[in-house]
Amino acid sequence: NQSSQHMLNLRGFHFQMQITGFTGTGEPVQNAQGDAHPPDLHARVNLKEGAILLEVEVVFAADKVYLKSFTGGWQQLTDAQVGEFFDARTLFDPQTGLFAAMRDTTSATRGNKEKVAGHDTYPVAGQVSATRMHQLLTLIRDQGTYRATYWIESPGSNLWRARLTGNLFDASQAATIIFDFSNHDHPVSVTPPPLG
Repeated sequence: NQSSQHMLNLRGFHFQMQITGFTGTGEPVQNAQGDAHPPDLHARVNLKEGAILLEVEVVFAADKVYLKSFTGGWQQLTDAQVGEFFDARTLFDPQTGLFAAMRDTTSATRGNKEKVAGHDTYPVAGQVSATRMHQLLTLIRDQGTYRATYWIESPGSNLWRARLTGNLFDASQAATIIFDFSNHDHPVSVTPPPLG
């Protein structure tokens, strides 16, 4: 809970997100990395389009979403277009995002100390409902429960890594999402890019 509140109060952070395992056709995102001061963020996202991997750049700023595709120019997206591939705003939403979900993790147990990115952390693992995780990323199935693990620095409450595992995108096949965080509380400001 301390870590949850601490992460929600940060002025900014860097994140990396990696998705492995079975994703199916409805979930094109392979990985993303960027800087966030929720709800604003600036990220590079790798999308799978058939056998091709595309890198796009996205900016979420002042309640608008901008995409820079491989063709070069920035364009503004509608909410419907964003929903089709990746609405990163929900990932770190103060009510429904990852840091808030830490409080909704049940049967949590603390493991032995582990080093993550050179920092002493304790992994805390538990169960989290699929409906709860579906709020965080709508591409995730909302049936059943998933296993969540959070690596929290001690002393301090920095979250360095979070991992979600289960049949996230398909009822019978497993997938994993890993988030890595750094530059905790490093101020991030995101401005809308020039269009065209």
